[in-house]
Amino acid sequence: MPVYFIVECGNARKALKIGRATDIQKRRRNLQTGNPAELLIIGWIVAEDEVAFEHALHQRFQHQRRGGEWFEIEPADIQPILLRAGIRGFVAKNADAFEIIGYDRDGITEFVGIWDWGDLEYEECCPFCGCCCGIHYQEVSSLHHCLNCDTLTDFEEVMF
Repeated sequence: MPVYFIVECGNARKALKIGRATDIQKRRRNLQTGNPAELLIIGWIVAEDEVAFEHALHQRFQHQRRGGEWFEIEPADIQPILLRAGIRGFVAKNADAFEIIGYDRDGITEFVGIWDWGDLEYEECCPFCGCCCGIHYQEVSSLHHCLNCDTLTDFEEVMF
């Protein structure tokens, strides 16, 4: 059962929930019921002892507790925790990361982006599966490889 991070969007005060659930999407939908602010899953970590890990995170952010499992912390404060988790950490993708939304004034393709809450690059988190193991360049194949989803890509098909 992963430890998840869900952020409440649209409020001046950031609220972020740290909890555990087998089905994170279902949990988000249940939390969304009766909540006027949009809830967004930003990531999750598969821990060996999820109860202890969740408790450790609650203790770490105790001084920022808003109530229950909700904390007044910025989603970007969770980013280093997800990155440290490596192959056990995942970032929720917002949409098709490679959907072209336009071109900048130099003609460079602009994409939807993968994560609207943090400044992450594909070297940190795989844009295909969200794993925080990143995309690693393989000299032998001249391709980028994800250790989690085993995707091999040269990004050519998405850039042009």
